Amino acid sequence: MIQLSHIKAFLSTSNLILITACTVGPDYVKPELTLPKNWSESNAVSTHSAKLTQWWRGFNDTTLNLLIERALQGNLDLKAAGQRIQAARAQRDATDAERWPSVNASSAYQRQRISPNALLGLMGSLQNGAGQSTAFGPIGTPFNLFQTGFDSSWELDLFGGIRRKQEAAEANAEAIAESEHDIRVSLSAEIARAYLELKMLQCRLEIAEDNLHNQREILRLAEASYEEGLATALDVQRAKAELATIASAVAPISAQIKNHRHALALLSGLPPTGLDTELTKLSASIPLPPTIAPGLPSDILRQRPDIRQAERVVAAANASIGAAVAELFPKLSLTGSAGFQSQDLSNFTNLSSGFYGFGPRLSLPIFQAGRLMANVDAQEARHREALAAYEKSVLNALKEVEDNLATLQGEHNRQQSLEIAELTARKATNTAEVYYTEGESDLQSVLDSKRIWHQTREQLVQSQLNWAVGHVALFKAIGGDNIARNNTK
Repeated sequence: MIQLSHIKAFLSTSNLILITACTVGPDYVKPELTLPKNWSESNAVSTHSAKLTQWWRGFNDTTLNLLIERALQGNLDLKAAGQRIQAARAQRDATDAERWPSVNASSAYQRQRISPNALLGLMGSLQNGAGQSTAFGPIGTPFNLFQTGFDSSWELDLFGGIRRKQEAAEANAEAIAESEHDIRVSLSAEIARAYLELKMLQCRLEIAEDNLHNQREILRLAEASYEEGLATALDVQRAKAELATIASAVAPISAQIKNHRHALALLSGLPPTGLDTELTKLSASIPLPPTIAPGLPSDILRQRPDIRQAERVVAAANASIGAAVAELFPKLSLTGSAGFQSQDLSNFTNLSSGFYGFGPRLSLPIFQAGRLMANVDAQEARHREALAAYEKSVLNALKEVEDNLATLQGEHNRQQSLEIAELTARKATNTAEVYYTEGESDLQSVLDSKRIWHQTREQLVQSQLNWAVGHVALFKAIGGDNIARNNTK
């Protein structure tokens, strides 16, 4: 049986090997990139760090807050991402288990017969197998064999291959968690964008209905003037044609409103009409966006989840190089087995039926036809690929922020000009109507003034939408609502 001295020697040898073990492959160093100190549009924005936690609340719109909070709970893409995280963490735990011994239990029963002819070849001292006996009985007689026991194996991580696999699995799990954060940032921005577009459509519908009402008044005025001999039949026909044209714009806007409700419902994990009740009576106004401070270019490295995801992919690829290099070195495993074996169940559990065996097993790759070196080369190439992807993600983030800052600056100037144009066009319309009523102008002047005012109002609403959506895009570009999540990983 196993003696205590044997066990002590086994454990001492194992501890000595583990203490002196090394870890091959490159140690991970986070990539360093040269970033600009400030944004090029720094004159238009603050350079203080942005407050990104639940940035959408800065719009002061209760409906928007409820939509985003509901979507963050019910969105199906987020639920799928959560399951991917669970799978990655389970894979990490499975990799971590490789550094511990494995123990298996087995039981077996066999009905055996030893061939006399085969046994003669093994027993050179026997001249004839006939009549000879073994511990199992006469040669050629079938017998029972019962066996049960445990076997174990433990691969000692001499060169850190298992540790490198652990590093890679941990980095992969963190990368997938960052992808889930990225979905959250994108989802909140998409909900905000769709909601603001819905509010803009409500404004357009109100403008169209108001314009339709005004055009009916113009037609009534033209018909009255015609009956009094102050207008021609052509004036009446023009007014009717303009009324029909304006009326034709109402139905498409109503259809777009319904489509946006359906889109918001899908993002929230609901059926297409799931939000119709609460979105039917929205006010026709676009909420003002909150003040935004994009911070410094260096902030996006910690704020944007896609950049952190790319960096974790680099770390996983770096660890995989070490795991591949470790395959070039010897492997030492400690194996052992113990149990009971007997021909008869009556003495199966007696000490005399016991067996055991343990010892080290060393394997060394000698000839692999270049497979192991090719694997190292492949992992190094994947690491370089991940580095390039990381650098691109950073440059893309810088571009997105700069683009949105430039867009906001341009849209701000445009909105100021459109506000002046809308006020002037409204006054011109009122003046044209007065002149027409007094007979000092024709109907065409009124129609032209109305059309210009209507177009200017729509352009102003579109500019207000661009201004609000530009802030949403900038929040997304600088990391959205992700700082708090990153700090709690």
